[in-house]
Amino acid sequence: MAATYKDIRRVTGLSLATISKHFNGGNVLAANRERIEEAVAELGYRVNDVARGLRSRRSMTLGIVLDELNRTFNTTIVSAMEERLRDAGYGTIICDSRGSAEAEDEAIHFLLGKMVDGLVIVPVGSDVPALADAAARGVPVVAVDRPVAGAGTDAVVIDNRAAVAAAVDLLADAGHTAIALLTGPDSWYTMRERRLGFAEAVARRTGRPPRPEHVLPLPVTIEGGFDGMRRLMRLASPPTAVVCGNYEFTLGATIALNELAGEVTPAFVGFDHLDLARVIRPRPSFVVQPVDEIAARAVELILARLSGDAERPPETAVLRADLVVGEASTYERGLS
Repeated sequence: MAATYKDIRRVTGLSLATISKHFNGGNVLAANRERIEEAVAELGYRVNDVARGLRSRRSMTLGIVLDELNRTFNTTIVSAMEERLRDAGYGTIICDSRGSAEAEDEAIHFLLGKMVDGLVIVPVGSDVPALADAAARGVPVVAVDRPVAGAGTDAVVIDNRAAVAAAVDLLADAGHTAIALLTGPDSWYTMRERRLGFAEAVARRTGRPPRPEHVLPLPVTIEGGFDGMRRLMRLASPPTAVVCGNYEFTLGATIALNELAGEVTPAFVGFDHLDLARVIRPRPSFVVQPVDEIAARAVELILARLSGDAERPPETAVLRADLVVGEASTYERGLS
């Protein structure tokens, strides 16, 4: 038979009121807390989250809605968030929008129906109408990677323009002026910001805008990066350096360069997943997003809302990415 509060009272000699206060997040004396935890270990007591939720009107569950579950960035973020949320006593339900705004809407309403206490979302686009229903129910929302227009939600993003500009500066310092970018459609907030940062940095360093054929809007997939790199390298005047707009482009571009080995050797700056740099020679530089910091900040924001900080104005935390410089020989070409 499962242990109960009465069994803990028998072992500790404490009142049921003190025991209940401890399990519902109240402050109890340190000595009493220690006695309760020792009894829990001895008895194998497990908290009944359903019963506790009925008392507190909380499910102790958060919904996570991803634009694409199979994106490396998303799975890494979720892994980092889940660990922190588990430590705070929360479970998660994860939904995949599969790149569809309609599926995203369905996922949000599904999670609201499950009475989640809050939502963390990597949105498909900048407009997420279903979040109005979350707001109406008093369910806090944190957007990750890209903000949501007009939703009044907290958000955690990186400074995308500065991240790509740092890559351009690295290449320009080595003498490159014919620099290309593999990017996605402007409908993606991150892709738009990275393209704008690229254009601003190229104009600042070369005195002219990027060549139109050197800025390729592509499907945000490994295949997109593969095709984009091959197209760039087959131009009559190919770029001498390439910046990749995300991890999928980086992986696809790497595969293309391996197949073109001996034909072309452009300088190369990848994006995310630093482990990939360990298998590429010469080792390229990488723009690396602070994934752990993004996850920690998102959890901090959602837990603050759940702790009663509901009236604070929406906050957008803007974090800086790191530029990890690879082998110098990759860049010391001075080509233009």
